[in-house]
Amino acid sequence: MKKVLNKKNNHIILIAILFVQILFMIFYCDMKKGFFVDEIWSYGLANSYYHAQIWEDGALDSVEISPKMFKDYLTVNDGENFKFGSVIYNQTHDSHPPLFYMVLHMISSCFPGEFSKWFGLIPNLIYYLITIVFLYKIGRLVSKNKYFAYFPLVFYGFSIAAVNTVTYVRMYMLLTMWCMIFAYEHFKIMLKKELKNIDILSIIIATFGGMFTHYYFVLFAFPIVVVQMSWMLVRKDWKLIGKYVVSGGVGGGCAIALYPTIIKNLTGSGVSHSQTAMQSMRNFSDWYVCIQRFWKAISDEMFGSMLWGITIVCITGIAAYLITHIFWKMKIEYNGSSYEIKIEKSDVLENIGIEIKREYYLLGDIVFCSMFVFIIVSKIAPYKNGRYIMNLFPLISLIFCYVVYCICRFWIKNKKKSIFAIVIILMVVGSLTYYANDPCYLYPEGENNIAISEQYSNTNCVYIYASSYVMLNEALELQNYDHLYQMYYKDIDKYISQISTGKTSNLVVYIDNVLDREYDEDGREVTVSTKKCLKKVQQITGLEKSKELYQDEKAYAYLIYK
Repeated sequence: MKKVLNKKNNHIILIAILFVQILFMIFYCDMKKGFFVDEIWSYGLANSYYHAQIWEDGALDSVEISPKMFKDYLTVNDGENFKFGSVIYNQTHDSHPPLFYMVLHMISSCFPGEFSKWFGLIPNLIYYLITIVFLYKIGRLVSKNKYFAYFPLVFYGFSIAAVNTVTYVRMYMLLTMWCMIFAYEHFKIMLKKELKNIDILSIIIATFGGMFTHYYFVLFAFPIVVVQMSWMLVRKDWKLIGKYVVSGGVGGGCAIALYPTIIKNLTGSGVSHSQTAMQSMRNFSDWYVCIQRFWKAISDEMFGSMLWGITIVCITGIAAYLITHIFWKMKIEYNGSSYEIKIEKSDVLENIGIEIKREYYLLGDIVFCSMFVFIIVSKIAPYKNGRYIMNLFPLISLIFCYVVYCICRFWIKNKKKSIFAIVIILMVVGSLTYYANDPCYLYPEGENNIAISEQYSNTNCVYIYASSYVMLNEALELQNYDHLYQMYYKDIDKYISQISTGKTSNLVVYIDNVLDREYDEDGREVTVSTKKCLKKVQQITGLEKSKELYQDEKAYAYLIYK
């Protein structure tokens, strides 16, 4: 009866925490007012009807383009609802498997002609909820302590890392969910030494879902599968091996059968990113620099930009315990007039026997998996950005919480006091993270930028770029103008005369901010700066005055007038 009550209480506590965390995430989702260009791409690839990129099919051959093309690209038009074949077609022309986009298309299809951040955020909230549940379940496997599983759940669940993953309308929250389900099932097999039908089904679903979401799932699964297979081969449990291989094979085989492009992209013969990944693996010279950048991403999003300092403190705490309690016995005693430090050689090492508990080999598997993925992804990721290791953040939080848990239990023998100390440490580190950094994908200025474009909607607009894809970053603004023009920055002299300033005799000019760099994103030398580009437009149009309307991650917006 007592066990049942304890289990019921655990469920009540878990549900209460999840409820608070969902409210916490909804608060940040509501704060999101703008989008990173890749998020806009998510909507386009999900909803544009057999038209993966805005520049395809000669859409940008003319200097003047229809602003409506952006709305058509981002939303589902009447008669194009639930066209999942279009989603798969678009993804064969892009970089990722289609599952995330299929879910986004399904929701968008229920609201034809409409665009909303919630079409992407609501699924992310569901993925987040499931991720938290499985992180809790993994925590229960790692430690028998009834409190431990709540530590990583709370530390990760309220972190900037989690906020970024939820508010970023891409496939990384879905990928994280599949990774946590996959990891939990494997860790459970290691403990239970059995594979029930429900476990087989779970592995099939997680393997299929992960491979159908992102290719980095394979990188995550690889070290876990290697450890699992090695462990089963050592035990010579052929029946378990057979079930395990079949379950993983069915899940992966179904994903490949439904989307054969997976094979091309995994082998480096597919899209440009897969080719770049293979090339990166052959170059070892910049590996240290790549690792540094991803280390910084973890530090910024989870540890208040102090990961090196926290690592040193943790190592010192463990080393000090080993020195003072294992190798020697050190005590501070008061002799009536002064304090004395007594050092005695420990007899622990004379009859030493190390018990490898379940939490040790499970944690070893988690550390091995995290290190493998971290090192490989830091090298092959096309951009050195923390989003590519978002699926590791829950496991990193678990590792950190376990280290803190061990240190506090080493030094503080009273269980209640040690639990209190752990809670305080996690709260301090979590709070410092919000003090030192802000979530990355909220873009509070986005709402104002759209309002400005609506204010000048009757003013003609031109977008000047080094790469045409950057127009997507302003898609929600560009769709508001009555007349819209676009051109490559080196073609200004050729095409700017074709632009009409309209009735207002003014012109809104967007300029790709990559022109302020020495080279563009394709490695080509930039020959004109943003200011020179604007000045050239003013000279040709005769609009001598200018004012900056706003700037964002990809462009500057100006109004030029007489």
